[in-house]
Amino acid sequence: MANYGIPYMGSKCSVAHKICSVFPKADNFYDLFGGGFSITHFMLLHRRNNYKQFHFNEIQSGNIELIKAAIDGKYNYNVFKPPFITREEFLRDKDTCPYTRILWSFGNNQRTYIFGKNIESYKESMHNAVVFNIFDDVSVQALGISTFPKNSSIKARRSFMRQAVMENVGDVERLMQLQQLQQLERLQNLQNLQNLEQLNFSTLSYEKVKIKPNSIIYCDPPYRGVTEYLNVFDHDKFWEWVMDHSDPVYVSEYAAPKNVHVIMAVNKKARLAATGDTHSVEKMFANDAGRKAMNG
Repeated sequence: MANYGIPYMGSKCSVAHKICSVFPKADNFYDLFGGGFSITHFMLLHRRNNYKQFHFNEIQSGNIELIKAAIDGKYNYNVFKPPFITREEFLRDKDTCPYTRILWSFGNNQRTYIFGKNIESYKESMHNAVVFNIFDDVSVQALGISTFPKNSSIKARRSFMRQAVMENVGDVERLMQLQQLQQLERLQNLQNLQNLEQLNFSTLSYEKVKIKPNSIIYCDPPYRGVTEYLNVFDHDKFWEWVMDHSDPVYVSEYAAPKNVHVIMAVNKKARLAATGDTHSVEKMFANDAGRKAMNG
């Protein structure tokens, strides 16, 4: 499965193909709650010819800072050797560094540190072995070697680590995986985007974005009644905006007011489940203009 956008809580990466299949052609495509960039990334790769301009809006300016840096190649392993971020460093820097806040938080929730205290030291040992070829007793025992070949890539070392830990340690293989390095590869995927004259960024509240004529609008707002994001969100005000809008608006949510049209159900894996993988059924909703646009 292709990876779209940056690692992000509530990311639509795994269902982007299904969501984007409902959008009619237009001059402009707006992603008003852009979050982790997965939908806009998918559209740029697979539906670029259907729109003249793409507008990515995300009120958290740090997201756009991280996305732009990734597109520019800042996180390519050839130029970026990621240091291990400790719990103390995360708490110190998360409010000023989007890379730390997003990639080094649990489930990318941007609030809590990625690792539990009981496994943090193990993760650091393995990280340093894979990224910097620096081994200690923990990594030697887990990997069965004391050094990697000098010219081996970080990606190759990660692959070796997964196999070695599974063979040597067995049931704690999940304990030893380096999620933060796997997520870093998501950032590297963005550097493959080319010819971005069509792409525009903004950091406004959704209702303040100026919508151009002949546009399609997609919204993935914070869901009512589930994990809160960084900002408090007025759901009632949002749905009034959707229903009053003259342009086609499509919304991902679990539920909506009765006079909003359900156009599709989307089965999505829950990333933050504490007791294993679970699935939830989200829905795609449309206002009157959105339903009419789909019907031609």
